[in-house]
Amino acid sequence: MGILKITKELFAVKEPPPTPANPVEEKKEKLSYQDYGLHQAHMLGGSMPGLRVCLQKVYFDFKERIKDDFDKQEELKKPVRVKLEEYKGDIERWNNKVKKIREEDLPRLKQKIESLKEEKAHIRKNPQEIIGDQAGKPSFYIGSIILIFLTVYLFVFYSSASYSAFFKEFSLNQIGVANSIFDAQALSKAVSDGVTELVLILTIPFVFMGLGYLIHKIQEEKGYVKYVKIAFLILVTFLFDSFLAYDITEKIYNIKKDNSFGDVPPFSIPLAIESINFWLIIFAGFIVYIIWGFVFDFVLEAFSKIDKVKVALKEKDQQIDDATKFIADLNLDIDKMNHQIDNAKTQIKKLNETLNSVIIPREFELEAFSFMSGWLAWMKGNGKNPTELEAAEAIVHEFVNVAIYNYPKMNNG
Repeated sequence: MGILKITKELFAVKEPPPTPANPVEEKKEKLSYQDYGLHQAHMLGGSMPGLRVCLQKVYFDFKERIKDDFDKQEELKKPVRVKLEEYKGDIERWNNKVKKIREEDLPRLKQKIESLKEEKAHIRKNPQEIIGDQAGKPSFYIGSIILIFLTVYLFVFYSSASYSAFFKEFSLNQIGVANSIFDAQALSKAVSDGVTELVLILTIPFVFMGLGYLIHKIQEEKGYVKYVKIAFLILVTFLFDSFLAYDITEKIYNIKKDNSFGDVPPFSIPLAIESINFWLIIFAGFIVYIIWGFVFDFVLEAFSKIDKVKVALKEKDQQIDDATKFIADLNLDIDKMNHQIDNAKTQIKKLNETLNSVIIPREFELEAFSFMSGWLAWMKGNGKNPTELEAAEAIVHEFVNVAIYNYPKMNNG
């Protein structure tokens, strides 16, 4: 077959060459492209621009022949149509999700937030529904004031009583109960006597307050064992107060005994029990301590009722925050799905362009590479260097990749 005849067949647009009926004719046609590549390289001196022009001619010749092959085009476009339907299905699914979020989820969450705000306002106006007591706050404040003054009293009492029992030297003019217990100079005298003495009289009041706190915590336990524990702690406190009262009463008694002209028996437990001073000291300490414990329980109970309101309001705030964050997440999901919808529409547009164009099958690379072999044969025969050969081969491979795998770019029309 001559070169002129090959060229005429390649550029015939309206009358494409018939498809070879057998492998022998197909091989002959490939060899013809190889001869054409050899001829064109000779004519154009193996230049790179010339190679690109010739590849375009080979491409458009192949395109003219393949576009009228309806069955082949349908086969090539079938995956494109499947992908097109997938994108359409994705768009419909995303649109339905966006519609559901906007018409159902977001209004429901916004309504929930409004309801929670109304519930908060109702709780503030009617706290008794939560605490079950309209006098919750006044009871707490009044009880707290009483508790503060009782705490100050117990601190003064036990620090003074401890100083009187352990360190104070009594004189004849200090045999009264008030003078014996409440010493206005107890702290200053303890400071002058030493740090250990000061620390002792300052910390002893907290022993009794600690016992009172333990009684409160034990009351929160379940079962009958807690009553045994409470009774034991009260007994310990009573014994401690009794020892203080006995020691102070004994010192007062001994001063009277030393300054008496009569025969006075030694101080004993029966005498202490019969002494009014002994019981005055116990009542001034132990009974006030018991009262302090009851007030302490009352204040904590009142505080827990107030705290119920705070907890309820805090819970509503947390629910509002959760709903607000959920709304933000849903809006973010809407933005993401809208972005995906836009991307899908872009892909659909590209796929439609592909369907409206001619798709080049992989068979094109056989003809392009056949042409390339002829072109490279001429270059090798005419002493072209390896760099030029590699550049020519790279041009052909790039052209084939674009023609087959990026067909929307080259196949418009």
